[in-house]
Amino acid sequence: MNNIIDRITKMENILDELTIVVEKSDNVMNELEDSLKNLNILKAYYESQYMIDVMADKRQEVPQDLKRGVLSEDAVHMLLTDLLELSKKMEKLSKKIR
Repeated sequence: MNNIIDRITKMENILDELTIVVEKSDNVMNELEDSLKNLNILKAYYESQYMIDVMADKRQEVPQDLKRGVLSEDAVHMLLTDLLELSKKMEKLSKKIR
């Protein structure tokens, strides 16, 4: 009898933990999906206005105390690389779940 109770308790704990992880993951996935519009805006900026703004910054037309990490090629490149790696990780995880 004690063995049954231990097993059910253990499985119940696993169920509870997984339920929380899935709920958190779903929320984060929804947030990521909602942010894709902004990702496309950032990509379009990077492909069109970015160099104009970089040149303006080099001419010191942009205040030096303005946060302007977006003018760094590395910041946008790293974001896109991280998103690509995340998508690969999600694809691999999806295969393991099925």
